[in-house]
Amino acid sequence: MSATRPAVGRVVSRRLHLCYNPPVMGKFIRANRKKLIGISQILLSLVLLTWLLSRVGLEEVVETLSNIHWGWYALAFLLFQLNVVIRAYRWYLLLRSLNDKPGLGYLTYLYYIGFFANNFIPSGFGGDLVKVVSLRQSHGHGAEALSSVLMERVTGLVGSSLVALIALLWNLAAHAMTLELPWILWLLIVVTAVGIPLAFFIARWSDPIGLLNRFYPKAHGLPLYGKFENLVNTIHRYPMRALTSAMLISLPFTLNLILVQMAIAWSLGVHLPFRIFALFVPIIAVVNLLPITFNGLGLREGIYTFLFVPVGIPAATAVSMSLAFYFLRFSAGLLGGLMYAFRSILSFTRPPETREI
Repeated sequence: MSATRPAVGRVVSRRLHLCYNPPVMGKFIRANRKKLIGISQILLSLVLLTWLLSRVGLEEVVETLSNIHWGWYALAFLLFQLNVVIRAYRWYLLLRSLNDKPGLGYLTYLYYIGFFANNFIPSGFGGDLVKVVSLRQSHGHGAEALSSVLMERVTGLVGSSLVALIALLWNLAAHAMTLELPWILWLLIVVTAVGIPLAFFIARWSDPIGLLNRFYPKAHGLPLYGKFENLVNTIHRYPMRALTSAMLISLPFTLNLILVQMAIAWSLGVHLPFRIFALFVPIIAVVNLLPITFNGLGLREGIYTFLFVPVGIPAATAVSMSLAFYFLRFSAGLLGGLMYAFRSILSFTRPPETREI
């Protein structure tokens, strides 16, 4: 009985320490909140996938994937690796504008490590966190690392939206079958193609934080005010020349991503015009950024169905296209894991003098 009292006392003491030490209590709450968010993302992915596969038919999806044309899928795999290099180069340009000069090869390596982290970390930004920490450890510029990762995402999103805007005008001029899409899908396309670039340029050429505080003095108490302020400050931190270069790099990135999606579709026997993929792929890119489910699973399959079924693609095939794209992302993560292991082995086998240098 006496042996249990000290243990109970330690537990009570620890709880009192948490209650009367706000910084420690805050860290404790944030750590548990992150765990709960991660678990909820995994559960939501399972629920969405189960519901979706029960509606479209698991057997149909398996049969579609089993008949995949490996030649076209290999092309999609190679094009996806090219996109990783393009993204790394976009990141490279942004870092150089801040006088931080890591090599392009190292940034490409960090991108693969980020994919590897995303395979196992529930948060959609787990890979970004790994990239920021790794770059800060190797170059010692934490603020530059964090802002560059954020801007690399933002400029990629704006570039993809500009491609969507061109595709929207193209489809309207061609009087394409996309005119028969549901109105909510048209709304999503217009918001992606027009709303995102417009919001970016307003944030860059004006003072939205000042305007918000002027019209609503209590704006700083809003839930997402801090994140919005950080985003605007980050956009203003970069010279327009660097932002323009990054967005221009985003155009071949998005075009190559469209080719990836088309190669996946061809591997599954789907043949749609280029302009349809140009209209849909930017929306898929936006959905991939949303940290709602584990690595986008469930949500991405739903958006593929939402996009491609109205243009005549069977639901099971649309889900198969999404899963095939996920396997490309997963394989990039496996490559990242192999690179990390190989780099670790090389570092371990180097002579101590070489490691110090």
